[in-house]
Amino acid sequence: MRKILAVVAAVGIAFGTASVAHADPTVGFGYTSDEGAYPFEGSASWTADEVTAWEYGGAVKVDAESPDGWDWARLELSAPAGQQLHEGTYSNAAVRQQNSPQLATPGFIAFRGTRAGGTGACAAPGATADFTVSRLTRAADGAVTDLDVTFVLRCSAAVTRGEAHFHR
Repeated sequence: MRKILAVVAAVGIAFGTASVAHADPTVGFGYTSDEGAYPFEGSASWTADEVTAWEYGGAVKVDAESPDGWDWARLELSAPAGQQLHEGTYSNAAVRQQNSPQLATPGFIAFRGTRAGGTGACAAPGATADFTVSRLTRAADGAVTDLDVTFVLRCSAAVTRGEAHFHR
């Protein structure tokens, strides 16, 4: 099964383009952060072979990991409690902790780390994220087969913008 995954950091900053392009994706996951952002800092990207998307515990998860396992990141996106994530825009999603129950609002988790140690997740009081799921397709068994998502994470005063596309 061939996976085509793409992420281009919002506004094209990380990749030197003026706009986000989807025609010929070349990376699997990426983001660009303001100075002082957490847990994502600066900018980073992973190739198509380094990204997976799956669903568990009411959240769609996007994992990125370098082939040697040294460098990794994760996003977790969830709809409000009692709902399944679907295509649409989710505003003011609460930044929640891993394994916490779904909330009355949409939820968002971002992790970043290396084998030397993780930077963890954003735990700033009042942290929020906005994300738009422009495509989410599941197979008959429920497995995520297509995912297009953009996000803006506000952890403290700094902002991280990113975009992910998963197609298998």
